[in-house]
Parts: sequence; structure tokens; C-alpha cells
Amino acid sequence: MLNKLLGKKEKKTKDNTKELQEYLSKIGVSEIRSLLLGQVEKFPVDEVMIVEILKKMTHEDAKTEKKFLESSDNDIKLKKAFDTVITAANHKKITIEAIELIQKFIQMYKDIIEEFDKRNKQIYMHKLTKAIEGSLEIVAQITAYANKMAVINR
Repeated sequence: MLNKLLGKKEKKTKDNTKELQEYLSKIGVSEIRSLLLGQVEKFPVDEVMIVEILKKMTHEDAKTEKKFLESSDNDIKLKKAFDTVITAANHKKITIEAIELIQKFIQMYKDIIEEFDKRNKQIYMHKLTKAIEGSLEIVAQITAYANKMAVINR
């Protein structure tokens, strides 16, 4: 009986992930940010959502070599994308997989970030690297808490 309950939850999670992926494929950076901030009631913010958002932002089409961000994008889109990644990094439900995707984002768009910083006298490269450090601290705190609870429940 317990397996049935767990199986249904797992299937429901997979269905929600597919629905989220379909929704993400149709929206832009402003809507992604709203989604991440929990402003879309249909999709609650969780670990899966953060990872799926970052996967979309780091996806590169192999055939067309098209990326989520291009150097020709306007500054507003770039700024929103950078802020969205920083928001994801600072979220309390961050995971190691999400941190790896943030690192991939920084590596993938390093030239764009540095050019944006020079052009607009910003410090997004610094903000993004600080966000990763903060993410690692959050994951460490979550892990420490889980370990403490495991010891208490023995």
C-alpha cells in the first residue's frame, strides 16, 4: 500500500515536470523570473523547478548552436537573466545539481557577462560567483540539518 502511494506521487511529480518543461519552452526570461519568485500559482517553487529553469538557461541546440542568451540580446534581457540566476542561487531549495548548472551558466556566458559588465559598469560576474558561494553555504546548512535529524531519530 505504501508503495502505491509513493508510486502515485512519483508519477504525479513526473507529470508536473513534463508540464513545467512544456510551460518553460513557451516563455521568456521575464516569465521565468516570475515563476522562480513563486508568482505563478500553478507551479510551486521546488528543487525540480530550479533545476529545470537552469537547464533551459544553459541549453544549447546542437544543430543551430542557438543558446538562451546571445551577445546581440539587449541589456534588459541580459540583466534579467543574470538576476534570475542569482535569485535561483539564493533560493533555500537549491541543490548541488542546480549549483553545477549555475557554474555551467557562468562558463557558457562568461564573455557576455564580462562584456555586459564593461559596457554598463556592473559587477555581475562578481555577483554570480558570490551567489554560488552562498548556494554552497545553503547546501551545507541543509546537509548539516539532515545529519542532525538523522542522529536524533536513531
